[in-house]
Amino acid sequence: MRGEWEQALEQVRQGRVAETAEVVEGIKALPRDQDGVFDLRGMEGNQQDMQEARRALYPVYAAYETNCNKKEGYPDILGQMRVMDERLQERYDMLEAAVYMDLALRTLLYLSQEVYEYYRELTDLYRKNARRFIREFYGEGKITPGAVPASPGEALFAEGLMLACREHILLEDKYEVYYGFMESPGKK
Repeated sequence: MRGEWEQALEQVRQGRVAETAEVVEGIKALPRDQDGVFDLRGMEGNQQDMQEARRALYPVYAAYETNCNKKEGYPDILGQMRVMDERLQERYDMLEAAVYMDLALRTLLYLSQEVYEYYRELTDLYRKNARRFIREFYGEGKITPGAVPASPGEALFAEGLMLACREHILLEDKYEVYYGFMESPGKK
């Protein structure tokens, strides 16, 4: 499944969203847990495989809904994002937070700003988690801003911040200290 979703995500990146219709219909038919979130247990090997699968699944779903389905799936996408956020807030783990923010950001990139309430809500969820991540992990001295990441969660968070700033979701002046080590020397 994950390979199929990653291939569909590549098609989306190439502007061939309509070609993902069959994959998206398969996504919509996935089993769901009691809260309505796609249940990938049993389809993907371990927790890391499920996280990687989600990082491809939601952007493909959002791109298809935006370009081919008149945005009808937006309430479902945001409903699932809300539930995943609530679960994350209950047990805030560095890697899980970074993965959630990454999939939220990559999904956000394919939502239409024309349907402002959905775009804004997902933007707010992303920003809220970015602030909490910084407060929880940088604020307690666990991570030094600008230092090379020592864990996958730190690296994913820094990459996500850099993308969010480039896409004007976050203010670069405020957040570049957390990913500045990733910039090429000639850029500054």
